Amino acid sequence: MNIPATSGLNLTHFLQRQVLVGESVFRWAGFVMLALVLAAAVSRNAGAVDGPSDTQVTTLLRQQPVGSQHNDSVSTTRVAAFYARNSYAPAWTQPIGATAEARAGVKLLQSAARYGLKPADYQAAALGALLDSLGTVDSQSLARRVRAEQQLSAALLRFVQHLHEGRITNADLRPAPLTGDPVFDAVAHLQRAAGSGRLVEVLLEAQPTSRSYVRLVHAWQHLLDADSTAAARAALSVAINLERLRWEPGADSLYLAVNIPSYTLQVVRGAKVAASHRVVVGKVTSPTPELYSRVTYFQAAPEWRVPESIAANEMLPKLRRDPGYLDDRGFELFNAAGKRVNPYRVDWNEVQPGAFPYSIRQAPSTENALGEVVFRFANPYAVYMHDTPTKSAFKANTRALSHGCIRVEKPLELARFLLTRDAKNTPDRLEDLQNSLDRGRTKAFGLHAPVPLVVRYLTCEADGGQLRQLPDVYGRDLALQRAWQEAAPTHLTPLTAVLAMR
Repeated sequence: MNIPATSGLNLTHFLQRQVLVGESVFRWAGFVMLALVLAAAVSRNAGAVDGPSDTQVTTLLRQQPVGSQHNDSVSTTRVAAFYARNSYAPAWTQPIGATAEARAGVKLLQSAARYGLKPADYQAAALGALLDSLGTVDSQSLARRVRAEQQLSAALLRFVQHLHEGRITNADLRPAPLTGDPVFDAVAHLQRAAGSGRLVEVLLEAQPTSRSYVRLVHAWQHLLDADSTAAARAALSVAINLERLRWEPGADSLYLAVNIPSYTLQVVRGAKVAASHRVVVGKVTSPTPELYSRVTYFQAAPEWRVPESIAANEMLPKLRRDPGYLDDRGFELFNAAGKRVNPYRVDWNEVQPGAFPYSIRQAPSTENALGEVVFRFANPYAVYMHDTPTKSAFKANTRALSHGCIRVEKPLELARFLLTRDAKNTPDRLEDLQNSLDRGRTKAFGLHAPVPLVVRYLTCEADGGQLRQLPDVYGRDLALQRAWQEAAPTHLTPLTAVLAMR
């Protein structure tokens, strides 16, 4: 810089002017820099801005329970357990929004009707809206993301639980579970699905694998896709019968299935029916119970020990009219000590139905009420499956005729099948079976591998890919329909408040 040669006063004045100019330049540069910073911030806000970090979400998931405190099958504890097994890392969301798996999970919940379930049970529509809201970044972003995690996990846990074992928990409507049947772990199932890359496919593996269930779901989905009007009419019937099938124990590779409304017993091996038998079931006044058990043995040439209810209520009036009723039919009378009693020496008019002091037995014969073979299985109802001398009953279309036991057409075919399948000294045991029948001597045949038995009540089933409606023999559908409609739609925390924060 050239400084003019002037007096000291002029030099001072010159320097003051330069300082003022420098300050102006500095202030101008500062304004430019501030404008650039603000523009960059505006630009960032106008574009894609990341929401709450995974670390923030993890911290809150570790601290906060899912909102519901109801005693529901998918509880706060299960949601917490799901995240605990994954170190509380977010499963369904990321800073930029919902994951593809989350979208697929919500889509599956929205299609719950295809599996005979209710989308409303899982708040499917509201969950979809909540996932959409994650793209907005504001003061509530973190809360929404945490809530989306919790609510979607709770809904999916609830869905797989329903898919596996049904919605209705009323023990009065469900048969008693089979002792030893493994407990379904919905948390482990969801965890496996979430990390598989095949979320929907793995979630659907929670469904039963029984032949009847698979066929009914297939026929139902075919009807949904082909005829929505017909599907609407059949929806409730399909739903309650899929519910019944979900109550059953896991299907074995071989099992016996009695369906009361169709009057049939099927020997099911895998996806095929190896044999089918007509059956007679209980009358409306003495219905056959639904149950799950295992056939452990059968008896050839059995003795029939008449149940006390039949002896007191049905035989006593006949004995009052004719003491020879027992002798004419091959029955024997015994007292409480097990000694035979002459029925002609009993004053039957003095015997009261409420205190019947005798037991009545029928020896093996062609007239024996149990026929040639009886199949035994543990149950609290004292029922069993057996042959009958009254073969004509199997020709009737409606076969609700017994006192509750199940009469089987061609029972010897079933007995021989079970012995052959048991694969233990089969030729000798088949010969023993025939000898027992020929000689009229009772013999028990234990099964080394007991065969699962399901006595079910299906009023809707699949027949060749089509739905087939069956008669509601005992009028059991109505109570189940009411329970289905009245079941609480959800115990999940309502999402309306969450969506209101968008």
